[in-house]
Amino acid sequence: MYRIGKNIVLEISKDGMSGYITLVKEQEEDEIQLDIVKSLNEIKDYFKYGLDEDLLMRILENKIVNEKLLIAAGKPPVPGQDGSIKYHFDMDKPLLPKLNIDGTVDYRELDSINTVNTGDLLAEIIPPTEGIEGIKVDGQSLPYIKGKTPKFKYGKNTIVSSDGMFLNSEINGLVEFKNGKISVSEILVVDNVDNSTGNINFNGNVIVNKDILNGFILKTTGSVEVKGAVEGGYIECEGDILIRQGIQGYNKLTINTTGNLTTKFIENSVVRVGENITSEAIMHSNVSSKSNILVLGKKGLIVGGICSAKYEIRARMIGSTMATTTVLEVGIDPDIKLKHDETEVKLKTSKENLEKIDQSLKVLDVLKRSDKLDGKKLELYNNLFKTQLILNTEINRLENELINLKNQMSSLSKGQIKVADTIYPGVKIVIGNSFMYVRDEMKRCTFYEDNGDIRVGPY
Repeated sequence: MYRIGKNIVLEISKDGMSGYITLVKEQEEDEIQLDIVKSLNEIKDYFKYGLDEDLLMRILENKIVNEKLLIAAGKPPVPGQDGSIKYHFDMDKPLLPKLNIDGTVDYRELDSINTVNTGDLLAEIIPPTEGIEGIKVDGQSLPYIKGKTPKFKYGKNTIVSSDGMFLNSEINGLVEFKNGKISVSEILVVDNVDNSTGNINFNGNVIVNKDILNGFILKTTGSVEVKGAVEGGYIECEGDILIRQGIQGYNKLTINTTGNLTTKFIENSVVRVGENITSEAIMHSNVSSKSNILVLGKKGLIVGGICSAKYEIRARMIGSTMATTTVLEVGIDPDIKLKHDETEVKLKTSKENLEKIDQSLKVLDVLKRSDKLDGKKLELYNNLFKTQLILNTEINRLENELINLKNQMSSLSKGQIKVADTIYPGVKIVIGNSFMYVRDEMKRCTFYEDNGDIRVGPY
């Protein structure tokens, strides 16, 4: 704590990053006499960085007494950027098949599995960067925190180099990345999932050379490739699923995965997928994706049932000439939307309150210049001035929060439904909280939301 003259007390926070002033008035009848220019120069001797001179002048001129007010802010150090890990395998394979020029889809060309060989490099550590020193309000430098060097989190069948900078595979197998940990798994290969195998529960990746039959269950912590079809069976896994022929679900839950699903067709099935769904046809099924639904190829057909995606649904044909009831849904995260609306209301209220305070201060400023402020009005003036500072800080915080929420919403609110050929009557379109029914046959179009309404644009 530092005292300048009789009436000025300066304080610096323990961390040296904040500087405060208090104009001391010990007796109500005392009159504060200040040499503003001299006081300003003396204060600068203590606060050599981050001093808000405009705010300080307002405090001195208006003689805001017995209030501890922030007038200087230091520059925080910029910590060194932590090192990172560079992965030498594709962590987010989209499982998209090759789309030929003639519109057909070649599932044989699908690179479905991250296979590695013994000794292959899986990941390497990128060293951390230097930071930038900070400055305290008294001008002293503040050291930065050095960036951290990450360490590999690795599981079975992997080995770290002697210098700790590289991670390699110890076997031929399939590389996996789960919960931040890299491991290489062996692969279970079976001909069918049927009476010959019974239900399968495997900690790894599974390849089925033929089919998964009705009533049989395949559960795995890895990825699944079925070279034939799923006919009434059930697959639950934490990785990606490739079914080269198709899925006939007999109106039961057939697929439940946190990864991607790629298959030739989905019929009479309930499907729950955490990432993308890619298929040539989806018929009379209840299908949901936390990312996109892409119906590709010559058929490119969605007909009957409900298809729900977080971002985009894309198909060639949707519905049928028989006006088959078909529902397509895309939209935004409801939790983000609710928080956005609440923040917007708070911001509006704060701005309205600030406007009222600004108007009141203008009136009191006129009286102050005319020396017509009595004790009560002077107290009101000081309280309004303090509230003005608080509201400005709150508005700045809410505006930054609103920008962040809008950025999160923008990636979702642009959810759309794209039709490469024809969409028929009987289809219900739902985007966020808005919906519409397709009344007439439409060609090559895109459905999107605009100001609460669903609009139709070109494909």
